[in-house]
Amino acid sequence: MSAPRVIKLGGSLLSDAQDGRLRRWCERLTGELAGQAVIVPGGGPYADAVRAAQADWAFSDDAAHRMALRAMDQCGLMLCDLYPRLVACDDAVALAALCAAGRTPVWLPARELDLDATLPRDWTVTSDSIAVWLAARIGSPEVELVKSCALPDADLAALAALGIIDCHLPTLAARTGVAVRLIQADALP
Repeated sequence: MSAPRVIKLGGSLLSDAQDGRLRRWCERLTGELAGQAVIVPGGGPYADAVRAAQADWAFSDDAAHRMALRAMDQCGLMLCDLYPRLVACDDAVALAALCAAGRTPVWLPARELDLDATLPRDWTVTSDSIAVWLAARIGSPEVELVKSCALPDADLAALAALGIIDCHLPTLAARTGVAVRLIQADALP
């Protein structure tokens, strides 16, 4: 059995509950792609709240990283509640079995990555790099990052410099060999 696809749904898809993009993606991932993909949620407004709190309180990047992991969990739990055909899972080893059973898991990263030191524990890592980390962990050769912004035709380093992906992703993708494909949120493939 081949590894499931890893699709990161950016937290920016949560910025407008009425625009329908998040709904269309979740319907596709639980419909025609059910059992074929794992969703990695972005941190959305919860990660934005961590950034704002860190700016106000000046707590460490390590604490902010751990809080941002929980922001991803919160977005994942919200997705699973809004779209009941999704199933929350905090165990990377269990993802393939859920897909094999025809389910679409949403990976909640905090339990596995809370004290993991293989990724930088600061804002150079976001859900983008975490999706690549997961793909490498489960043997998926490619990550699809669904983004709400315009996507220029550029390499990963240039995309990181533009702030479209996080700064660590180019290094992590090169080290793991995981291919990264960016998809504009309005364009369902």
